[in-house]
Amino acid sequence: MKTLFFLLFSFTTFASFAQAPTTREIVNLKNGRVKLDTSFIYKLPFEKGTKRRVIQAAYSKLSHKGEIALDFNVKIGTTICAARSGIVVASFGSSNIGGLKDEYLDDGNHVIIEHNDGSQAMYWHLQFKGALVNIGDTVVSGQVIGKSGNTGYTAFPHLHFEVVGKTKNGTTTQIPVRFYTNKGVKYLKPLKKYKVV
Repeated sequence: MKTLFFLLFSFTTFASFAQAPTTREIVNLKNGRVKLDTSFIYKLPFEKGTKRRVIQAAYSKLSHKGEIALDFNVKIGTTICAARSGIVVASFGSSNIGGLKDEYLDDGNHVIIEHNDGSQAMYWHLQFKGALVNIGDTVVSGQVIGKSGNTGYTAFPHLHFEVVGKTKNGTTTQIPVRFYTNKGVKYLKPLKKYKVV
């Protein structure tokens, strides 16, 4: 009887410490079929508590073919916040024109913030005098940096957001980014609405 009790106790103790997978995700991680996503998690570039709809996401067919970028549906004058802390490396707000002609490509008001890993976040189509930070300013995540608009190469008011980084050979590449949202940490999808947390 003592032997049976000892064996039963040993088995249940071992079972409680065993790492038996309980979900397909864990099985895939253990077998090396997927890797943990360790990319930086950004804040949505708007004021806390507000909801914004994504019009286009990465590779959307409208105008993001081959582009890893996001377009958010916003009204002119919407407050834009830094999605990540860093240093302002570009700030332009003197344009008051925009439209779907190539001549407007250089007229988009914008702010570009460089992060501590060398990547840069770009916030485009700000309103006239809508870039509210200056080159060299240090900003923190969630800080107000601008007001949305409809300047540059654009068909309607929106915020174009993208992150770029440098490859090993020194070229620039777009980086897919994920965000804290009311639906958890997500890569954003087109036509979905997300709340800033």
